[in-house]
Amino acid sequence: AMGYPMAGHMARLGGHSCLVWNRSTEKAERHAAEFGSSAVSDLVALAKAEVLLMCLPTSDEDATMAEQLAPHLRKETCLVSCTSGEPSATKRLAASLRERFGVHFMDCPVSGGPKGAAAGSLTCMLGADSDAAAERVMPVIQAFSKKVVRCGPVGAGHAVKAVNNALNVTHLLLGHEGLLALQRFGVDPSVAVDAINGSSGRSLQTEQRLPQEVLSGRFAYGFKLPLMAKDCRIAAKVLEENLPAASLLPAAAKLVQEATREEPEDADYTRVVCHLERRTGTELRAGGSAAVGGAAEPPAAAGAVAGVPCGRKRQRSESEA
Repeated sequence: AMGYPMAGHMARLGGHSCLVWNRSTEKAERHAAEFGSSAVSDLVALAKAEVLLMCLPTSDEDATMAEQLAPHLRKETCLVSCTSGEPSATKRLAASLRERFGVHFMDCPVSGGPKGAAAGSLTCMLGADSDAAAERVMPVIQAFSKKVVRCGPVGAGHAVKAVNNALNVTHLLLGHEGLLALQRFGVDPSVAVDAINGSSGRSLQTEQRLPQEVLSGRFAYGFKLPLMAKDCRIAAKVLEENLPAASLLPAAAKLVQEATREEPEDADYTRVVCHLERRTGTELRAGGSAAVGGAAEPPAAAGAVAGVPCGRKRQRSESEA
């Protein structure tokens, strides 16, 4: 969802050629046809590049891919992870690749979602040990971003991104909880959000995610809940190692893990609020409330995504496995 349009912006970058590889050769060839990049079927063919970017689900995939590529890379090649990864693992991998192969490994997770990737307006959080290497990758990163922040040494970008995502989903849960209470008090949640968004309690979640994804019952922002849960586990570890007295974000991270266990693997992260709705027996939707799991079924449009209300966990079909 993210890497495809990001590489599209890279392909349009003047003075550079862009090679693309994907586990699916068909997808790489489709990218080449759409953006003018050059599809390669052999991973080793990427070794001719001076700057390589990886957009993968976890640090484990980062390590696997880097270990396959590194023996074929020239010294001083820059290998950049746009994964939302684990900071300690990133630091270990960077040190190992530098010592064994002379390769610069950097972390550059991104924020802005699929729309930001398509628009080239992502925010990038760069962690790099070498100032010179950071400068070399900057023009490539800027091709798909509106803002690049040098967060510190290797691993710093991944640490900031994890905390950012934990704050993201925590704000969503807090806003949802407050609106549930207001709805029970008799306030239409759409009216409450309108008031809050003109006041000091507003956030991205009250301005966009809650009205567009939750109150509408759409739940289709484009970022999967299991990936958000992974980022929250990383943030909780960062807090545990650096601020053992922390309590608020760890509590939210625990709630996200509980919610993830209740949802299908392809659930959008905004469905994290369904955990609260099941606990309270009330759905938060524009225009009023609907019971969850009670005697009365909610209206068809309330809380349903492809026929899936928050009150029940959808079973995955064989075609989704």
